Amino acid sequence: MKNKFDSDEIVHIKHSDGVEYIQFKVLNKYNVKHCITLRHGGKSTEEYSSLNFRTLGNDNIKNVLENLNIIKEKLNFGTICKARQDHTDKVIEINEENYKEYEFSLQNQELVDGYIVSQKDIATLITTADCNPIIIYDTKNNVVANVHAGWKGVINKIYINALDIMIKKYNSNVNDIVVCIGPSIRKCCFTSKEDSFKEKFTSVFENEEKYLTYDEDKETFHIDLIYILKQELKKAGINPENIHVADICTRCNTKDFYSYRYAVQNGKKDYATMATIVELNS
Repeated sequence: MKNKFDSDEIVHIKHSDGVEYIQFKVLNKYNVKHCITLRHGGKSTEEYSSLNFRTLGNDNIKNVLENLNIIKEKLNFGTICKARQDHTDKVIEINEENYKEYEFSLQNQELVDGYIVSQKDIATLITTADCNPIIIYDTKNNVVANVHAGWKGVINKIYINALDIMIKKYNSNVNDIVVCIGPSIRKCCFTSKEDSFKEKFTSVFENEEKYLTYDEDKETFHIDLIYILKQELKKAGINPENIHVADICTRCNTKDFYSYRYAVQNGKKDYATMATIVELNS
């Protein structure tokens, strides 16, 4: 039986205890252990209900760590590493020499929004709640990047930074790379009326008519971050057929995914996040 978010690109996994996550079929093909969690099946309550991974909010950290253990046991992840996210363009390499410094439970405060791993049994985790989770995998050299890219990360091209490191340090070839973009806020819900905000994009990306559309009021505009990401990745040499997108808007699907914009628009004092976890298999 098909689950709600099953598609040509992704498979939606539902466990009997309520835990849910999605996986990309192309990464499963290459035996890359990974998941992007939905909000169900965890220990957090109230606005964090229930599988929350955000350590900087007001959720009880014990709940967050229990949530981590829940998903870790489901997929048998090894050590899960994460630093503090801050919409930077910084990407670091995690390996056997430094992975213990970034163990999730230590709440490392270094500002990092992307990770590259070439060794097996080391998992990395990024959190999102409307931002784009991006997994970049070199199918030949078995190197993987796990990247958090909100609108600031899209503008600052953190995904290109990750690609550059993979190419320069790991001899990756763009022809061997697949890119998977998980659930995030889509152009239907990513709107503004501020010209200064629009200029943040138009000053960096050309062909604004391709990624900017206006409502009938001629004031409200929508920004298509997925279009921008696809274009930038193609410019970097990635084969369009190797760019895979989960067709899910987090703001449209708040019963299943956390959304920062939903929290703000509804006067919530805090918000929760999903997790994207990636590990190279043994």
